[in-house]
Amino acid sequence: MRERIIAAAVACDYAALQTLGDEKGKAVRFSYDPDQDMATTWRIQEEWAEAPQPVLSRLVQVLNLPSYQEGNLIYWPTAFREGATDADWRALKGLYPDDQLQAMRKDKSYLGLRVGITVDGDWQLAVAGD
Repeated sequence: MRERIIAAAVACDYAALQTLGDEKGKAVRFSYDPDQDMATTWRIQEEWAEAPQPVLSRLVQVLNLPSYQEGNLIYWPTAFREGATDADWRALKGLYPDDQLQAMRKDKSYLGLRVGITVDGDWQLAVAGD
């Protein structure tokens, strides 16, 4: 599933991302508008004239970082886990502006994009924030 998400994101294929998210049931939790589907929300964020967000690029970057498993879920990035190490935080370089990463690290709380996929390949979440 990870590789398929990356391929769809690199291709900017929002429909494929939505299909992957719904593949094993409508279960992907994502940030922002809960009344709108994930693909539409991400397209709007990417194309927003005032402050476009590199959602798909970040999705690819996050899924190329080290992961960790908690129960049945594999999470990216490792900085999201409790007790994140210096290496976990260094791996985030370039994902967000340095000052934003430093603030998260100071608060000991990674609030950036994180992804969760079950061990059997069900994409469960792609969220940012609290």
